[in-house]
Formats: sequence, structure tokens, C-alpha cells
Amino acid sequence: MKLVDITPYFHNKSGGIRRYLLRKIEYLKDKKIDHVLIIPGKKRKEYYIGSTKVYELSSFPLPLTGGYRFFSSLSEIKEILKKEEPDIVEVGGSYQFLPYLKAKSYLLSVFYHSDIKADLSLLPGPERLKKVFMEYTIKKKLTQADLIITPSKKLEEFLRGFGLEKVTSISLGVDGEVFNPWKKDPYFNKSLGIEREKYKLIYAGRLSMDKNINLLLEVFQYFDPSLFHLVIVGDGPLRRKVENLSKRLPNLSYLGYIQKEEELAKIYASCDVYLSASYRETFGLSFLEAQACGCILVAFDMNLESQPFKEFLAKGENIEDLYKAIIRACDSISPYLREKISSYIITNFSWDKTFDKLIDTYEGILSESLSVRL
Repeated sequence: MKLVDITPYFHNKSGGIRRYLLRKIEYLKDKKIDHVLIIPGKKRKEYYIGSTKVYELSSFPLPLTGGYRFFSSLSEIKEILKKEEPDIVEVGGSYQFLPYLKAKSYLLSVFYHSDIKADLSLLPGPERLKKVFMEYTIKKKLTQADLIITPSKKLEEFLRGFGLEKVTSISLGVDGEVFNPWKKDPYFNKSLGIEREKYKLIYAGRLSMDKNINLLLEVFQYFDPSLFHLVIVGDGPLRRKVENLSKRLPNLSYLGYIQKEEELAKIYASCDVYLSASYRETFGLSFLEAQACGCILVAFDMNLESQPFKEFLAKGENIEDLYKAIIRACDSISPYLREKISSYIITNFSWDKTFDKLIDTYEGILSESLSVRL
């Protein structure tokens, strides 16, 4: 089997999609599967990551996205696909150019990393127009795919509600050898200048409007600064706001973007509560990683597989319920609970499970396609 991945959501400071692809590269290096990755860059380059061949194509920056870019030429992608002759082409998180990639020579798969409904909710304009565009994208673009993969059952049901049938859900994973409570740094408090033991909250992810960073910062400022400390990791359009606030609030530490997973795991394991104010997530990969390190997840309940401990989720989508959930989580912190949370996540989610299911799914639809042709 030859598999080609295509996504515009891959750069040095991008998040979940990049992590998914890097883990896929690691998984496939010893498998009898040829793997090719096509991503945007400033100019065309070809190189290898492990056994995966990478095409980095010329692209233009997307304003206000925190570093994302889009391909300058779709015909260049078509030329590569013609040259590589894949069996499967997987497109991650971008849907408008699916009809252009449709071909009889390979099966077209979409990993629904980005939810069109959530993305449109952030844009200005009449709700009626947004609904029309959403239905157009789903019924005219996504229907071009031979298979759609969602990271959660919730999104699978959402797409099936529009009549799409070739949809299946595959949860993302976590590396328990990297993300676990034993990575706790005994010098973490001292490194941040925390003079006494406090409740340490952490957010790690994109600093953007879709992650509801403004609400996260607002709710935190209701807490006693002598008892609570917030750590923020990440980059994005709202970075400057976070930086400025961290200069004014001694109980807010901004650590910037951290690429190394080992370093990120050390920070998670040294904190108590992972805090998210996002209203919409397709899966919440950072939720898994933080919980694997023993953090209690406090977020709005989005009915996701990555939110198994419902007692610590906010009951309603408002600042008061989020505040109460944080208090509830902090009152529950204990070594036993940290171990319970970590053990559940590491036992039930792994990248091997994710990619075993993905490859089994691809082999299955390839076999079906072959039998139909015969």
C-alpha cells in the first residue's frame, strides 16, 4: 500500500494535526507501507522524515492564523500524485479542494480534523449564510471522498445527519511512555518563581479566538493570586495579549511554544488542572496528554471521548459554571485521583490503537474496491 497525506495545517508551531502526522510517520517506519507527506512551505523542498518522503511546496501565508499557509499551486499537488501513484490519499482538515483531488486511480480519504460548523461560528456574517455554506461544503465537497474519518463519534453522527454514509470514527492517541505523572519536575515551582505551594492550572494549545482564550483569561482573574497560578503554553494570534497580561499578573506564566513532547509532559505532570474554555473541539488531543500526566481536565462538556471524567466538566457554557468546575477539581486533587486519571487514559488511548485501526480500515476499503473491479 502507498499512502499520501496532504494537509496545509503543518508548520513548526502547529498543534494536533502536526502531532498526528509525526506519530503516523513514526508508526509507519517499520511497516510495509510507502508513505508520502505533502505540506506547504516557503519554497519547494523534498526530504525524508524517517522513511516518509516529504514534499514541501511553495505557499502563501494565511493572515491571522498564527503561521498557517496554503499551497500556491494545486496543480503541483496533482503532478506529485501522478508521479507517486498512491493507493490512498488522505486529506487532513481542509475540504474545499477535494473535488480537484478526486481521481479514479486512488481512494480519497478525509480526516475530519477541523469541524466546518465550529469554524464558521467564529466568522462574522448572517447565520443563514453560514448554514448555507456549511451544507454546501458537506454535501458538495465532503461527498467527493471515498471515506471520511472523524476523531469522535459525535462528529461521525453529525456528518451522518447530512446523509453521508462512508463515515467512521477513530480516536487519536497518546504516548504513555512520554506523557505520565512520573515526569513531574521537582524544581518546577522554583523555576517559575512560585514561592509557596499553589493550585497550578495549565492551558496548552493555540492562542486564538476559536480556543476562547479571552474567556480563559477572564475566569482565571477571579481567583486568589496567592492560591492559584496559571501556566500557558502555545502560540497564535492572541500571543501578544497573553504576553502582556503575564507581565502584569505575577501568578500567570507564559512559556511560549514548546515543541518537544518530553518538555511538555514535564510541565503537564507538574501542574494540577488542565483548563480549557473552548466551546468546540473535534477531539482535544491536549486533553489526553494532560490527563495522561495526571491533570484533572476542566472544560465545557463537548461529549468527546477525551472527556471521560464528567464530574469535573462545566455543566453549562458560561463563566460561572467554568469557575465552579475549577473549584470542584482543585478540591478533589489527590495522588490517588492523579493515578486513576492517568491509568485510564494510557490504558484506553494509544497511537498504536489509532493507526492499527486506520490501516485496517484502509486495507478493508482497498480490498472492497479491488473485488468490485474484478
